[in-house]
Amino acid sequence: MIANSGHDERGKYRGGKAGDQGGEFEVIPWYSRPWTCVLRHPDQRIAKDIAYCARAAAENDRIGYDQGERSTFWRALCEVPNYDPAKITTPCESDCTCGVATCVKAAGLRKGNVNLANLDPDYYYSGNMRLGFKALGFKVLTDTRYLTSDRYLLPGDILLYDNHHAATNLDVGSMVRGEWTADDVRYSIGWNRDDVGWWYADTYHTYIRSNWQKINGCWYYFDENGYAVKGHQKIDGKDWYFCAEPGHPKECALMITDPEGALHVWGAK
Repeated sequence: MIANSGHDERGKYRGGKAGDQGGEFEVIPWYSRPWTCVLRHPDQRIAKDIAYCARAAAENDRIGYDQGERSTFWRALCEVPNYDPAKITTPCESDCTCGVATCVKAAGLRKGNVNLANLDPDYYYSGNMRLGFKALGFKVLTDTRYLTSDRYLLPGDILLYDNHHAATNLDVGSMVRGEWTADDVRYSIGWNRDDVGWWYADTYHTYIRSNWQKINGCWYYFDENGYAVKGHQKIDGKDWYFCAEPGHPKECALMITDPEGALHVWGAK
C-alpha cells in the first residue's frame, strides 16, 4: 500500500474545500504511475517514521489536496504534539510532493535527524526532489525491480515520477522481508549504557540522536550516533560544558556556573 495525494474532491489541482472530502489524500494499493526512481533513507528507524507519518496523514480527513494551499499541512502539523499528523484537527491542504516532504521533515524532527528536520517542505516539487533528497542522505534507486512493483519496496520508500508525481510506500515488500530490521529492534526505554557511553531510548525502537533533550529536569545533548556528550562541547557555534565525572548521578548533564564561577548541574536541586 502507498500514501497518495493526487487531486482535490473535484479531480482538480487548485481550489476546493479544505480537508479531505474523499479521495484526496488516501492509502491505496501500489500502482504504476510510471515511477522513475525510488528514494530510500538508509536509517530504517527514520524510514519507518516517514511511513507512519504518511499513513497517518492519508488516514486523517482533515488533510486534503490543493496546490495553492499546500503549505497549510505543515503549518497545522506545527500546532500538534510531536508533529503527529494523526492529531491534526484543523482542516488543511497539501499536494503530492509537499505532503511527502512534510512527512519527511516530521520524521526528522521526531527522530532527531538534523538534516531532515531543517528541510523546507514548500521548496520541493517533483522536478527537484530527486537531487534534493539525495543531498539529504536518501539513496536513489533506479533498478527496474523497484519501479515496476511493490515487491522490493520498504516502508518509507518515496516513489518519484520526475516532474510529475510522488507518493510514499507503507509496507514491506514480499521479496525483501529479510532486509527490514526496524521492527526487530527493541530497546529498553530510558537510559542505556554500552562501552562507548550513555544513550537514551525514547521508544522501544528508537533513540535520541543529534538533538537536545530535557530528562528529569536536566538538559542533555546527544550526538549523531546517539551518545550523550560530556565535557566541553561546541554545539551550533556555542560553547557548552557537560558533567564529565564518571559515575556521577548527573553524568553528561549540562552544567552552568554560579555567580562565583563554580560549576553546577543545570536544573539540579
